[in-house]
Amino acid sequence: MVSLSTSSRRKLTSILLAVAIFASLAMLTASVLGRPVINGLLSAIIIGTGVGFFEEFYVQSRRGRWLRSMHPLKSILIYALVVVALFLLSILLSRLILWDWNSLPWIYRHFPIVLPIVITFSVVGIVVMRVAHFIGVETLFHLTIGTYHRPVVEKKVLMFLDINDSTALAVRLGAIEMKSFLGKFLFDISAPITNNGGDIYLYKGDGLIALWPWQEAVSCGKILHAIDAVFAVVQQEHDEYLKQFGVLPAFRIGVHGGEIVISEQGDTKRAIGIYGDTINIAARMEEAAKVHGIPCMISGDVAKALPGPPARLVPIGYERVRGIATEIPIFEYRVARDAAPPAEVSARQPMALLHRS
Repeated sequence: MVSLSTSSRRKLTSILLAVAIFASLAMLTASVLGRPVINGLLSAIIIGTGVGFFEEFYVQSRRGRWLRSMHPLKSILIYALVVVALFLLSILLSRLILWDWNSLPWIYRHFPIVLPIVITFSVVGIVVMRVAHFIGVETLFHLTIGTYHRPVVEKKVLMFLDINDSTALAVRLGAIEMKSFLGKFLFDISAPITNNGGDIYLYKGDGLIALWPWQEAVSCGKILHAIDAVFAVVQQEHDEYLKQFGVLPAFRIGVHGGEIVISEQGDTKRAIGIYGDTINIAARMEEAAKVHGIPCMISGDVAKALPGPPARLVPIGYERVRGIATEIPIFEYRVARDAAPPAEVSARQPMALLHRS
């Protein structure tokens, strides 16, 4: 049985969501116009599939950054034009599939009526998709079916990420400019995380918390791919940051994994919350990265689960976490830009730290 990764499953879910939304709207359109439901449904499947692929493989890719960063109303207008183009294509494809060319003259005669209806329902469908993406398709799904209505224990890997010296940076840039700076930074680093199977749990001021399923994060190395990709995308935007703000974002990452409790929280505004010592230790890894002046700190629990372990894991020592009896072995993860290990670190040291009880 083929097992889909989190990122692949998320893409497939988004495409199926688009198909479901536009199929529902198509049946409504067909009933309004008094046309056969099968024609409308087939057109909707073509449109929904097209919209889903456009969303996942263009809008959410690096090439679609301009559309994602655009004002929502403008992006909806452009999206509606894409849907109209797909609608025109679906007219021909559905007639070809059903071999029903006799109905084409009716469509062309009633085009002034059909087109406004298609645009209106397209906007409705796009808004529904946008809301689902803002909440998170998986989060919306779990809230709907009640996956975490009662607390559930799952094994996850957590990433804590924060901007360095954000207070001094805010004084330098000013409140408005700092907000724009953070907005661009968080926008830039979100896609590398989600494209590598991560789920952004929370944007917190000048950083974020992301989490991965344990097996996917360590066995497939997705957590390390995500870290490298985050640093790479900021480097790629080097000139743009200097042009807009005159400064580059410097940041640190802390990573730890283990069992966490996941449960619904709130009432009128429901959300999914995470709890447990694993979160406190992950936060401590990020603080330790600051203390040691390194970009990325990974706990021994995650490091020893990684295949290898990777040569770019360098032992730092041990960290004591408040409320935790045993010390936590900690490792620096050297991102691709500075991967060469220091000469004084022997190849045996990482394994010694990993297997110390």
